[in-house]
Amino acid sequence: MKFIRTILTAAVSAAVATPTLAVELEKPDVYGFLSAGALKIESQDAEAEAFELELGLQGKAVIEEGLNLHYAVEVDLAAAANSADDPSTGRDGEADVHVKEAKFWLPTKYGLFVVAPRGTSGQWSDIYGPINHYEYNEPHADLHPDGIFAQPDRTSGTLAYHTPWFLKTKLVFAAITLNDSNDQNVDGRAVRMVHKAENLSLAVGTTMLMQEQLPPFATDDYLISAAGASYDIGGLTLGAVWENNRNSPYPLAPDGKADFDSYGVSANYVTDNGAGIALGYKEKDHDFDAADENVYTLKVEQRLTPHVKVWAETGQYDVQPSNYAVGFNLTF
Repeated sequence: MKFIRTILTAAVSAAVATPTLAVELEKPDVYGFLSAGALKIESQDAEAEAFELELGLQGKAVIEEGLNLHYAVEVDLAAAANSADDPSTGRDGEADVHVKEAKFWLPTKYGLFVVAPRGTSGQWSDIYGPINHYEYNEPHADLHPDGIFAQPDRTSGTLAYHTPWFLKTKLVFAAITLNDSNDQNVDGRAVRMVHKAENLSLAVGTTMLMQEQLPPFATDDYLISAAGASYDIGGLTLGAVWENNRNSPYPLAPDGKADFDSYGVSANYVTDNGAGIALGYKEKDHDFDAADENVYTLKVEQRLTPHVKVWAETGQYDVQPSNYAVGFNLTF
């Protein structure tokens, strides 16, 4: 966080030194995504579940004509709502409120600048998005981490720069600070290339995590490389993701690290009347067989209104308990 504080201090100093700028704060928009229903996990009781309860505030500050500083703050209350039936916590909805988004972004003709103390991972959205058509079996950090892909869906302490689009392609560079006391100003570095055509989207990227940020048994820096692609034709979306992990921390390995590859494919079809079906498969092939996993996912859905959808879904796992869920989504 020292690195981010240095950058923010410099930005504030620059703003103070430029008294001609008159910042106008526009009225923000309130939005939400609410998802709840019933969940049955093998060997556990069926129960009512809040899958996601997200409330957010998004707006912008007009610095000058054509230059706007955007911001978003979003919290997820699902874990707090579900904590009453978690015997390990002993809490009744009084904690576990997660900040999902706390970020600022500044679009300019020279590119996009982002400061995100907390936010959705851009690597995750651009590369892994093509196969995330599911409600419960999406590997959400605070909902259902399935352990197949290593890239987290959220990140903290991030500074990022997006180049301007050129030939429908852009580059993104990010520095991530996670720990103030490990003698590393930057704990992670990421870069990705994104290409978006009319029907085809491609993204490739790498994330490097420094050894000092990893568990004590880790003996090397950890490199995650990934590629994702999606193709749209009519109401059908086809997606595929490959992820390669080098020197992943693994406590059972003699040198504290191991390699593995993860794959995922998914097809999602939505009709004009709002009916839809999604079918997917994901697999993790680890150096140590005990860490292997695979899952088949299936979801059917029906949109009732532009803001309301009902769905049913299952994830059939090889090692983890399989699950069955039905629910509804409400957006505003």
